[in-house]
Amino acid sequence: MGRSAIQYDRSQNRRAQKQRSMPEDYDEDISELGQSDQSGEAADEHDCECDSDASECHCDLEDKEDKQSEKTCDGSDAEVYYELKENRRNRKRELLVESQEKEKAKQMEKEMEDEVNAAYQAFNNDETIPFDFTVSRSYRLYSTDHFEWMYDSSYCPTNRVDFHYIDESGAEAPSPKDGSEKPLYGDIYLDEDAYCNFGPIPIPKQTRRKDMKIMGGSAKYDLKFKFFRNEYLKLSVPRALVELSRKLPSHAPERFEFVGILRDREKERGERKKAAEEEKKNRPASPHESYFEMNHPMGSWAQSRW
Repeated sequence: MGRSAIQYDRSQNRRAQKQRSMPEDYDEDISELGQSDQSGEAADEHDCECDSDASECHCDLEDKEDKQSEKTCDGSDAEVYYELKENRRNRKRELLVESQEKEKAKQMEKEMEDEVNAAYQAFNNDETIPFDFTVSRSYRLYSTDHFEWMYDSSYCPTNRVDFHYIDESGAEAPSPKDGSEKPLYGDIYLDEDAYCNFGPIPIPKQTRRKDMKIMGGSAKYDLKFKFFRNEYLKLSVPRALVELSRKLPSHAPERFEFVGILRDREKERGERKKAAEEEKKNRPASPHESYFEMNHPMGSWAQSRW
C-alpha cells in the first residue's frame, strides 16, 4: 500500500474523530522532507516531468508510492482521497518553506554576531571613546545559541534591550539636555515571556571591554554588559532568564551570549515591509482552501458552521 493510501486511512480515522483534517495530520508521513525536496545543484539536476519554471515545479513532491496509489484508488472515496493527497502535498510545501525560513533566520543571527564580534576584536582597550547616553537607546539582540535552543515555527526575532531615564516620581523621563544626570534603567526582552528589568545603573562614560555587572529583576539575574562601542554592545544572561519562556534540558548552556546592535527605526520599518511582501509572495496554498475543505459537507468550512 502506498504512503498516500496509508495517509488516507489515517486521515479518515482522524476525520471521524475530529470531523476535519488538519495540516499536522500529515507530518507523520513526511519523513523524507529535506531528501526529496533538495535545493541547489542536486535539485537542478533532477529530471522533471513538467516544463514549469524551477521555482514553480513541485514534481519531486510526488514519490513513486503516491503515483502507484493513484492507480489503485477509485470508487466513491476517490474524491476524498485525492483531496487528502493534495493536502499532504501542500503540507510538504509548507514544511519546506518553514525549513528554508529557519535557515535564513539563523544565517541572519550569525551575520549580526560576526559583525559585532569583528568590531569587538578590532577595539583597542586603550582608546578613550566617549559613550553617548544623552538619549534613550534600544539595541536589537542576536545569539545563535539562543536561536538554536528556542527557535520554533512561530519564532519572532524581537530580542532587545532598552535603556531609558526615570524621573523622581518613577515615570519615564526624556533624556537630560542640561548636562544633569538622571537614573538610567533598562529592560531586556527575549520574548513575550522572558523579560527582565534592571537599574538604576551607573551611566557608562566611555567605551571599554570590561564587564559591567548588573543584578536584574526580582530574581536578581546576573547580567553582564560590555559597552565597547556606541553602536554595539555584548550581553551575557543566565539560563534561568531564558527559561522563563520554557524549561531547557540540563545540558543547555549555563549562560547565553548576545550581541547588541543599536536600532535604526526607519530601517526596521523598511525591512518589515519587505519581509511582509516576501512572505505573501512565497506563502503556499492553505490545505483548508482546497475544493474539498470549502465545498464538501465534511470539509472545514461546512463543519465550522455547526
